This record gives sequence, structure tokens and C-alpha cells, in this order.
Amino acid sequence: MIPSDLTQSIKVSLKTATGQLGYILSKIDDEDQVENILLQLKAVQSTLTKTTYELLDDTYRKALAERISSAYQNCPGNCGNEETIEKLRTLFPELKLEEVPEKLREARTVEEELKKFLSERLDTPSPRD
Repeated sequence: MIPSDLTQSIKVSLKTATGQLGYILSKIDDEDQVENILLQLKAVQSTLTKTTYELLDDTYRKALAERISSAYQNCPGNCGNEETIEKLRTLFPELKLEEVPEKLREARTVEEELKKFLSERLDTPSPRD
């Protein structure tokens, strides 16, 4: 879930980019505006890049860290995902922001498999029953 303060920041950035794109569309046929159009395109690109990194870093990176931590703490040592969990855990500090969504999907898969593993073990009656 995206925090509300970040949601507001993203909305402001997207509205700004939308305004800049509107200006570009209105002036695209005016040869005297070529420099302004280029400037506005660069501004839109910069705004979208900044917003993308802000979202990736603040939301997805935190979600990935939480999933890795949870999987690491909940894997009893024979859950079948030890290698993946350890790889994600050691790679996390070095991950480039562009890699975070892919690794988040990988962590979600591990989390789902771990839940299944744990539920199967919890549903199995113990020898004392």
C-alpha cells in the first residue's frame, strides 16, 4: 500500500507532468516554440523519473524488505526456499531500484510457497494426537 503522503506527492508530480504535456500539445505546431517544447519534454521526463524512483524506493523497496524479513524468520530451515530467501536477503542492499519489482515478485512467490508449506505442516496432526 502506498502511504498517503507519498500518494499526494505522486499526484502533484503527475498533475505537473500532465500540465506540461498539455502545453506541449498546444504548441507542437508552433515552430517558434521548439526550444520551449524541448524544455518541457525534459521537465516531464525528469518528473516521471523522479516519481518512479520515489515510488520504487519508498514503497516497493520497503515491501520487499518486509517480505524478505518475514520469509527469513518463518522458514524453519527445510521449507524448500532457503536458497532463494538467502539470495534475496544478501542481494537486497545492492539491488538497483529497477530490479526491485522483479525481486518483489520473487519474494511474493516465496511467501506464497512458505504459507502453503507452513499450513501443510500445521494441518498435519502431531504424533501425540
